[in-house]
Amino acid sequence: MLVLLTSCGTVPKTSLVLPPTVTPLAALDDSLFQRVLTRAVAPNGAVSYNTLRSDTELTEYIQEIARVRTDAFISRSELLAFWLNVHNAYALDMIRMNPARSIDDISGFRYAKVIVTSDGQTHSLDDIEHSILEQQFREPRAFFALFDGSRSSPQLCPEPYSGDRLSSQLDDQFHKFLADSTKNYLDRRANTLYLSKIVQDYSSTLEKMANEALTTLIRDFAPPAMAQWIGGHPAVTISYLGYDNTIYSSDNGFTSPPTHERTPAQPRKTSGGIR
Repeated sequence: MLVLLTSCGTVPKTSLVLPPTVTPLAALDDSLFQRVLTRAVAPNGAVSYNTLRSDTELTEYIQEIARVRTDAFISRSELLAFWLNVHNAYALDMIRMNPARSIDDISGFRYAKVIVTSDGQTHSLDDIEHSILEQQFREPRAFFALFDGSRSSPQLCPEPYSGDRLSSQLDDQFHKFLADSTKNYLDRRANTLYLSKIVQDYSSTLEKMANEALTTLIRDFAPPAMAQWIGGHPAVTISYLGYDNTIYSSDNGFTSPPTHERTPAQPRKTSGGIR
């Protein structure tokens, strides 16, 4: 039986409206999500939430998520792809249903248990990030596939994650994230590598999952110039950038990516990163 959630207090609105009992599904129809992404996401990664507000296929996708049997996936890569798509679709849905300038202005955005699966379990975005991805999957690249809508977030992948192509998709996402100089960059004069607050939040977990030093993991996926510098400068200093929770939307006039800020790292409004 499905547990239905109502939007009140600190629970943000979502598109989930289902009867008490529905027929479970064995898989999501990711073609729905593909068409949503094609319509709403610009080449620079900005999202048009004005476009999404009347998008019935995103609504249908959210409805399907609540019907999927998570025990029906035959491989861990399929299950991981499912949870990544669920996280990102719900992030889009909550932002379109709760218009705001910043994700900080959407009460319960990360923590409200608005995500329902056919076994009656409820989850928040934070649950997917920590209790599911961090605890159940040994995949460091997955954290850079999670989209939260902010200007400092990894860009939304322009296609749904798929079990049969997941490894190459995660490689691409991690490469793109590290190559984005608005989130990570190298200051050669100071021999300092400025990295996203996301890397700081997960530094210990990333090292454990990859079974190597953080600088080695970064070097393996960094753009060539950065990778070469890290390899030749073992004493490179790592510093972390601030996190901008402003929603990155083409509706706000963001026609270019955010610029990096040499500011002390600010909280990302999570449950504390490593747990």
